[in-house]
Amino acid sequence: MAALSKTVGVFPKERVIVDRERAKGSYLLGPYLLSKLLAEIPVGAAFPLLFGTVLYPMTRVHPTLSRFGKFCGIVTTESFAASAMGLTVGAMVPTTEAALAVGPSFMTLFIVFGGYYINAENTPIIFRWIPRVSLIIRWAFQGLCINEFSGLQFDHQNSFDIQTGDQASDAF
Repeated sequence: MAALSKTVGVFPKERVIVDRERAKGSYLLGPYLLSKLLAEIPVGAAFPLLFGTVLYPMTRVHPTLSRFGKFCGIVTTESFAASAMGLTVGAMVPTTEAALAVGPSFMTLFIVFGGYYINAENTPIIFRWIPRVSLIIRWAFQGLCINEFSGLQFDHQNSFDIQTGDQASDAF
């Protein structure tokens, strides 16, 4: 949500400058977007990497470097996807105020249908497309679950209990 909020509020303000400079022929849209994305990589990756560095050891999940790297990679990619969604929303709406209203609404929709609160099989048929396009929440959640649960063996008391992490991952 933080990555979305910072991007969605800034892009409508930048659009005025970009439109003016594009009208003068200073640059095309493709190079502008590419340079903007490349320039924001260090700043955009700093918070998710700091978040992962603090959170991962605190949660006492797999203490291997490869799992930690995958965790940080997924969280950072999720942040970049949220920023891209913020750019998209900022480009779709006419004003900053409208972008600040529409962006969090989209994010809330993706959170509700992303797998945390409503299972995909329990989603009403008319809304079944929402979890599939929820790049920010659903796919990151699945990636983090696979990273955490794959290869685990659980203690189980009953024959119907989930016995392995792979069985738990299949439920997502």
